[in-house]
Amino acid sequence: MEKKEKLIGSIVMIVMCLIFLTVGYFGTKPKANNAEVTVQNDQVKNKEEVIIDKSNSSQEKEHNNEYKKIVVEIKGEVKKPKVYDMKYGTRVYELIEKAGGYTENADTTCVNGSMKLKDEDCIIICKKGESNKTNNNTINRSNSIKESSSESDKIDINAATKEDLKTLPGVGEVTAEKIIEYRDKNGGFTSVDELTKVDRIGEKTLAKFKDKIQVR
Repeated sequence: MEKKEKLIGSIVMIVMCLIFLTVGYFGTKPKANNAEVTVQNDQVKNKEEVIIDKSNSSQEKEHNNEYKKIVVEIKGEVKKPKVYDMKYGTRVYELIEKAGGYTENADTTCVNGSMKLKDEDCIIICKKGESNKTNNNTINRSNSIKESSSESDKIDINAATKEDLKTLPGVGEVTAEKIIEYRDKNGGFTSVDELTKVDRIGEKTLAKFKDKIQVR
């Protein structure tokens, strides 16, 4: 009788152990899944934060440029030739529209309306038949469009391309990219000396090409 009771007791203990093991296994499995879900959610959240940061940076850059003004003059065959305040990034066709459009005598065949304007530009729309005429004080931008050549040999660091910047002494591809990156992020340079705030450019490096650049 005692042996039978011991046998039954052993069986009961084994069954209880199996129940505890089963419950323990299925009880811990969801936690692991929850941990995986939490990690995945964190990764998605981090990616979203990076995307938002980039978006905010891009919007801030556009905001800075939106309120940056340039002063340009248009002369010749337009209805309202004078000096105008324009937004940064304005193109020639927009200036012509603001000046009332072309006169009947304007030579429109060679006008590059898509060209971006720079601060202090002087645009001249020529008469028909005068497109090929130039003088010593002007440079043809697009046959019938000319600008003042004052300090035209200097590179405007607010408008220069990467290839333009690479022509400067001591400026390679990486440094040129950093200059453009800083310019875009801060809405342009306010002075030549501000270049020293760009990574890889110190006073000695700037001195190598300071006389070859300008801010417009």
